[in-house]
Amino acid sequence: MAKFFALGTYSEESYQAFIKNPKQDRKAAVKALASAMGAKFSDIEFLRGPYDFIATIEADDFETVAAVKMAVEAQGVGTVDIFETVDINSIAEKAQKAMSNYTPPSE
Repeated sequence: MAKFFALGTYSEESYQAFIKNPKQDRKAAVKALASAMGAKFSDIEFLRGPYDFIATIEADDFETVAAVKMAVEAQGVGTVDIFETVDINSIAEKAQKAMSNYTPPSE
């Protein structure tokens, strides 16, 4: 499974719902959603700054996490940006191969 981070901001409507029901368990809601999609929810933390939360999710593919993002945003919760972790060593190996097969523009 690949690891993803979801950084998000809540909408005005979401904040109104939090104020109306301040004891709701958002971790349980996110865990249930991830599980329904065959993904593994690790954690969600609430933040100060330009983002309101960061969630860590493992899934088989980007499309699964993108589907969760689409469903959440369609409900008016707010906006979510998805970041996928990468293997920098694997990227460097492929870059090395690419460099050995590339001719830069000549002057």
